[in-house]
Amino acid sequence: MLKKIPWLIAALTLPLHAEIHVSTGFEGGNAEVVSLDQATKTLRIMPALHEERGWPCWWYFKLDGLTAGDEFTLEVQAQTKPFREKTVLSATWCQPKHAWISGDGETWTPSDKGTPGADKTMIYKIKAAAAQMSVAWGPPFVPADAEKLLAGLAEKLPGSKRFELAKTRGGRPVQGIRIGDEDAPHQVWVGARHHAWEAGGSQVGRGFVLWYAGDEARELRAKTCLHYIPIMDVDNAALGAGGKDAVPRDHNRDWDAGPVYPEVAAAQRMIRDIHAKHGLDVYIDLHNPGHDDPVFFFGPFAFERMTGVQQRNYQRWIDLAAASIIKPYHVHPKYRFANYVKTEEERGRMSSGWVRNHTGDFTISVTLETGWNSPLMSVEGYSNIGAGLGRALAAYIVENPRRK
Repeated sequence: MLKKIPWLIAALTLPLHAEIHVSTGFEGGNAEVVSLDQATKTLRIMPALHEERGWPCWWYFKLDGLTAGDEFTLEVQAQTKPFREKTVLSATWCQPKHAWISGDGETWTPSDKGTPGADKTMIYKIKAAAAQMSVAWGPPFVPADAEKLLAGLAEKLPGSKRFELAKTRGGRPVQGIRIGDEDAPHQVWVGARHHAWEAGGSQVGRGFVLWYAGDEARELRAKTCLHYIPIMDVDNAALGAGGKDAVPRDHNRDWDAGPVYPEVAAAQRMIRDIHAKHGLDVYIDLHNPGHDDPVFFFGPFAFERMTGVQQRNYQRWIDLAAASIIKPYHVHPKYRFANYVKTEEERGRMSSGWVRNHTGDFTISVTLETGWNSPLMSVEGYSNIGAGLGRALAAYIVENPRRK
């Protein structure tokens, strides 16, 4: 009788080829599997459509069943269904030049540059570093990341105060933190993610607030109170939905007398209160722009007609920002203007427009748009832009913007 060899028996019972599995059942996860060829390790996805929740452009999923060293092919196509009325989103929004890969959910690196496919796909060749890996449109920033960031700030800066801005329509908390004396002579509001897909805005915000909490910003903190919101559209960020052009409107078009979203209404109340008690010096809204855009600020439509303190402050801001935001890209040295917004009514219910209309002449209210479609726009790259934003703010506050 042949002697049984345990390791041989075990080996013979293993499957010859482990199957690849795709999962999206986690915070920020999003992908609709179009096809998966196990033999060639080729996966085709498109961003899943969340009805009435805006652009289907963000994707983020986990892969199991790979072997370290395996090469698999990812094909990304546009969502085929309309996201609003009869509008199908252009593929350019869901096809970055590089996919982003992580083995631990913390460290993200870009893939090799994708190549356009014959059937309007973007094709990425990716080498697996482990049996499980995460793949995303860009370095993610989800509500759990916001919680971790705010908890760390509160621990580092005992004088800071965390607050809940509001509960969303979905019952999720929108979290913020106040750093500095509530009665400080200068007041600043910085927030991100009025559009949930624009995860880079939160990455810039993280770089900014970590710089603000560091030694370099000690003098700035002594005379400034910062109000910081890492994610405004928490519901869609958690669901992996795009948010922009949601029904009936998105967060950045909700700033009127009757907001749809509780967090927008709460932000309006807080900003009114801050300005009434102390005056608001700076409002900055953090976004990502189009796929070919650089790093730039949207400024006020009336900039060329401004005079006095208002004109001086807006000009000083863009000059200081151009001198301070230099890594990994220089910010554009002149304002751009959202000329695609055609009516005064719509301009007035954009967040920066509403703040401008409800504060003082010395207040500046701007939007920072950080170009995302580059391998340099890593977590570190975004953080460098955030630190540059902080240095611009410090230089701006040094010379009192309220002086006559």
